[in-house]
Amino acid sequence: MGLILNTRAAFYQDRFHMAFGDLPWAIYDCPLTLPEPLAMDVPPPGKFDAVIFTSQIAVATFAPTPVWLSKKVFAVGQGTAEAAAEAGFADVIQTGLTVDDMRSFLRTADFQSAFYPSADEISADLTVDFPGRIRREVAYRMVARPDLPQHLIAQIQQGMPIAAPMFSRSGTDIFVDVLNRAGLTPANAKITAIGISANVFAGTAGPWHGQAVADEPTLGGLVAKTGEVIESLSA
Repeated sequence: MGLILNTRAAFYQDRFHMAFGDLPWAIYDCPLTLPEPLAMDVPPPGKFDAVIFTSQIAVATFAPTPVWLSKKVFAVGQGTAEAAAEAGFADVIQTGLTVDDMRSFLRTADFQSAFYPSADEISADLTVDFPGRIRREVAYRMVARPDLPQHLIAQIQQGMPIAAPMFSRSGTDIFVDVLNRAGLTPANAKITAIGISANVFAGTAGPWHGQAVADEPTLGGLVAKTGEVIESLSA
């Protein structure tokens, strides 16, 4: 038996357990980032006919008034779209699975001006692609955890196999950093990182024993690939 390492922010814990809970290994929750809300300059809603969300945390950080809830929402991914609907937005459109999907969608979408609350660090700035049509404001930042729990490090050093699903390049970078700080390498740790897409790894190998990529860039695809990894490591 091994562990499925959940490195996502605690905000995503329930969804992670629902998705990966049927796999044969136990889940070890070890959030590597914590969202920190920031003071945000929210403009008058009358200037906008749409809102853009690229993460569930952005939805949770933005406190909409009834006027904002009447706006059309463009959301990246099923989880973000569901979070927006649960927050009370009535017209939610899932634009695809990635920011690239959203960029393509917005090129032909019916909107005049969109408000975009986001993290301080983003993989793609949509305001560059749609000058004058999208206003971005920083709503939160992710604070990285400096190290892994000593109990987890000890288990890994004792040979515990680890399957680590990775959802983003930034999350992977933080994971690599804490592994390096702990002195964990392919030689002394049985860690396999599974990316939701190849972009998660940015073309470089991390300090883990194995690496895999989901066949499709979805949560279901990541769960399926993690199951394949577990089956292979358990054989």
